[in-house]
Amino acid sequence: MGGIGIWCMHFIGNRAIVLGNGEGNIQILYNVAFTGTSLVLPVAVLLFAFYAVGVEEKAGYIRILIGGLLTGSAVCGMHYVGQLGISNYHCSYRPANVVGSAIIAIFSSTTALGIFFRWRASWTDSWWRRGLCACLLAGAVSGMHWTATAGTIYRDYDQNISTGTQLSRSQVVIICAVLACVACVILSACAIIAGSNRRKSTTRAHQLVLACAYFDPTGRVMVTPQALFPTRKIVDHYIGRTFKDDDLTRTHPAFLWAFRATRNWPVIKDLVPFMRNRLDSEGHAIQQHMLSRGVFMDKETELQTDFDTLFKQLFCVTAQELSDELRQPLQDLGTLYDDVLSTAIPVSRFSRAMGRSSLRTGKGQLMFTVRQLQKSEAARFASQGFRFATIEHVTSTISRRIHVPEASLTGSLRDMRDYASSSRGFEGGVHLISFVMRPTVHDHFEILTVKGIGNPLPSSTLPIENLQVQHLELLSHMEGWSMNTCLRYLNSPAAAQTFPNLTEFRNHFSKSISTLSKSLPEDMRVAAQLSARPLLAPCRGRPSTASKDDLPRSQCTLITFCVVGTLDTQVPNPDYIFTPLRLFRVQQQVNDNTADREGFARELGQELFCTDVRSGSSATELDIASSARMAISRLWPHRSGHSHSMTSQESLVEPVATVLGDITVQKEVRVDITSLNETSNAVGSEAKTVVAAGEVPTTPLTYVDELYSLCYAPGLRLRPDSSLHQHNRVSS
Repeated sequence: MGGIGIWCMHFIGNRAIVLGNGEGNIQILYNVAFTGTSLVLPVAVLLFAFYAVGVEEKAGYIRILIGGLLTGSAVCGMHYVGQLGISNYHCSYRPANVVGSAIIAIFSSTTALGIFFRWRASWTDSWWRRGLCACLLAGAVSGMHWTATAGTIYRDYDQNISTGTQLSRSQVVIICAVLACVACVILSACAIIAGSNRRKSTTRAHQLVLACAYFDPTGRVMVTPQALFPTRKIVDHYIGRTFKDDDLTRTHPAFLWAFRATRNWPVIKDLVPFMRNRLDSEGHAIQQHMLSRGVFMDKETELQTDFDTLFKQLFCVTAQELSDELRQPLQDLGTLYDDVLSTAIPVSRFSRAMGRSSLRTGKGQLMFTVRQLQKSEAARFASQGFRFATIEHVTSTISRRIHVPEASLTGSLRDMRDYASSSRGFEGGVHLISFVMRPTVHDHFEILTVKGIGNPLPSSTLPIENLQVQHLELLSHMEGWSMNTCLRYLNSPAAAQTFPNLTEFRNHFSKSISTLSKSLPEDMRVAAQLSARPLLAPCRGRPSTASKDDLPRSQCTLITFCVVGTLDTQVPNPDYIFTPLRLFRVQQQVNDNTADREGFARELGQELFCTDVRSGSSATELDIASSARMAISRLWPHRSGHSHSMTSQESLVEPVATVLGDITVQKEVRVDITSLNETSNAVGSEAKTVVAAGEVPTTPLTYVDELYSLCYAPGLRLRPDSSLHQHNRVSS
């Protein structure tokens, strides 16, 4: 702007000034000292002016005015300093032209800078908009120059000035041309670098990438100055053992593990050096199987190393690298969003003419960690150079660069914003819920869940704190009934005669059923069956009026209507959405009030350290493994000294007893440990059958597993659970 746009324009413009009849000996000559000074002046002033305007995320009007004033002053100052470089004439200027040229320079510069930096702040500075700003700035420089030139008088010609010691008009034009060519080379190099970055963005659209979606307290999303998310590549492609696993979906076991891992960063942070060391030692195997470097080998070569284990380590190491890039601890990186975004590469016009769709799904996938930032954290990231923008202003630019459809990206970012700022757990108390399952072709079962914040399942809350024995008797009487049947009975004289002391509860229960049924279609209300067995689920808290003898603070009570739909089951309510059962189960398992850390640490330790002591391990590797074990042991302590006081039972589970299709039946034997300590003849044991979905779970069972069992094992829910019955008897 300063060297080429202003300085070169001035001297090339002065080349058009022809004095006299064009005689060569009376044309303008230039002094080297003032000519060189006139080049440094606009460069220095504009450097400060542009910094003053663009230093903040959004340029304020005061900064724009200061920048425009400095830019206009630089244009005028350079012109008149350059005029001082004329050595064979003395120049005089008309005041009106001087004032007019200054007004043109300052007004046009302020307007151009204001428009440009405002557009840049909203990432809307497209090429034609930049061209418009360039025209305004060119008008400022040229208009000022020719307005001032028209008011310039050349007098007192000095014949003693020798042409050999001064710069002629032609020599100055040559210098300007050389500078312009150098500037073109530099700008071309910048364009090549920008093109390389775009190619990298296209390449990343075919990779599995970990990105961060952070939101400030006002709901704006954090991006880099180039309107991109902070990202790190995990792996070029996910490699599964079958064609179904080539893409990482939100129900894939590896994704569900990562989902749990981001809720257990304190467990992982001390293990990252061990994982990185193991990946370095297995670098050859990783390259052989096209993991991190994208080296493709023969497809007939089978994976010698468990890919899922390598992927988990790559995920954790990548998360640590991304956290280091953001200059924050790993535990502050955020939690994994419960969906994976797939890229869509635009198809060429020729391909569209051949009948192909306008977008084709690529192999690239994006996994997002999300966080709701505090005001101080947002200010810290802003000081690091990141910017915050509304979702609507930034999605258009980001979607083009990461190759995700704009509509899909906008909806996902809004869901991420709500996901980061909400808690998806039940409130304290007693809830009447509907557990609606429908089968799918690929994802086992899906569960009807509620969008947004609040209770995760369709529900209606009863105005009571807990259930009493007489309440359980009424529920047992209605075991297996539909919603409509329950409503008719609760409002009938038979119910009033059979349960005369439960008038208030019957009214509350009837209203809750009516509220819940209104959100479901008629066919579901008819098919839904009441389960008389109340379940305990984690919750966000308990009512403030609950006494210390009531249910634990982290648990609430659920009364369930179970429905198993068909493949084409639909719910028109826009507030509901179907979520895969596998994902929903993990979501509830990692609830803030659920102790998942100990189980996750145990699983991670068993997976990482089962083969860490190898014959060729170095002393350094063994030291890292030992440190990692110590970190695991701190998070997963042995509880032998407290086993008798905390619990009186141990579960001895046989690995697999019988497998029926996708339903696994396992035999669970419970042995009373306290009886073993008292007498050898007082051993009491009982056996019962537990039905679970899919593989035998290695993680603790949740209330979701019990809900699943209620739908497919009606014989297990003929009467309320004995432990809950005994608890409510004590409460009463």
